Amino acid sequence: MTGRRSKKPLFEPGLIPPPGALLDWRDSQHFDRWQDRPCALCDKLTPMRSHYGEPVHKACASLII
Repeated sequence: MTGRRSKKPLFEPGLIPPPGALLDWRDSQHFDRWQDRPCALCDKLTPMRSHYGEPVHKACASLII
């Protein structure tokens, strides 16, 4: 055995909501308390991260669903 840990998947299948539904932002993976980065959609700084780790505001992400 090598002792490797399996990496947590970026998102779990079935958790991406259907069009018009709200995203679930309660998981701590969606918040970077150390660094604000420009939102991928509006270029304003945000500590929020998408399921894929991209910086994005909750409001901006809900507009593209």
